[in-house]
Order: sequence, then C-alpha cells, then structure tokens
Amino acid sequence: MKKDNKNKEILLRKGIIHFVLLHSYLIFFIAVVFGVIFDIFIPATFFQNPIFQEVGIIIILLGTGLIFWAQSASGISNKIRIENLTVKSFENGPYKYFPNPTHLGLFIMTLGLGFVINSLFSIIFVIIAYILTKIIFIKKQEKIFEKKYGQVYLNYINKFSKFNKWL
Repeated sequence: MKKDNKNKEILLRKGIIHFVLLHSYLIFFIAVVFGVIFDIFIPATFFQNPIFQEVGIIIILLGTGLIFWAQSASGISNKIRIENLTVKSFENGPYKYFPNPTHLGLFIMTLGLGFVINSLFSIIFVIIAYILTKIIFIKKQEKIFEKKYGQVYLNYINKFSKFNKWL
C-alpha cells in the first residue's frame, strides 16, 4: 500500500511540474505580446537596420536548437529509475552546462523574436520575464525536483556556479 501511495505522489508531481513549466513559458508569450502593444503606443526605432532581423533569426535558431537538445536529453534522464540516480544522471546534453537549458533556450528564442519584429519593449519585457521565471518558477521547479530526487538532485544543482544558476 505504501508503494502505491508513493507512485501516485510521483505521478502527481509530474503533473505539478508541467503546470509550473506551462506558467513559466506563458510569461514569455505575455512579455512579447505586451512588448508589441507598448511599441504600438510608444514607437521605438532602434532596430531599423535589416542586420538586426538577420541576427534575430540566428538567435531564434540558436534558442530553438538549445530547446530541442534539452528536450532530447531530458527524455534520456526520464528512463533512469529513481533508485539508480546519480549526479551524472542529470548531466545529459546541455544539462551538463546549465541547470535549466529549456528556459535559457526559450529566453534566447523570444529575445531573437524581439529583434526580428523590431520591438524594443518586447526585448525589455522578455529580459524581465526571464528574471521573474528564474526567481519564481525555477525555484518552484527545484523544490519539486528536490522532493522527488532528494540529495542527488541537490548535489547536481549545487555544482553550478552562481553565474551558471542564472543561465
């Protein structure tokens, strides 16, 4: 009976993680939308040169690539049983270098979008969204993973420098 409760608790946590991730991703969408609205009322023409749109496309592609790499690598980690976890279990793909590469990729991608659509306020709001995501949603995600994976996850997170934790 105890094992069944533990399995249900783990399944519940998976749902909670997706709920937290959904809200953190939604913040980036809202940042871009509000940025475009602000640009309509307060036009800013900082990025008129076509080079900014080309750079923006490259940035979008880099962010997309990072997200794809992170999602592929996290699928590998999900196949490992909790009892067999080590710090190395969390270090697949970009997770070896960044604790939250999907969020970093989303930030890079939406930042590039701001350049492509010539939206100064979108760029400003995306930066603010990234900071809010790190302060609010990543902290929630880390608490959920700490409960799920215990000391092994804490050891993984603690191996990153303070600078890397903000990426």
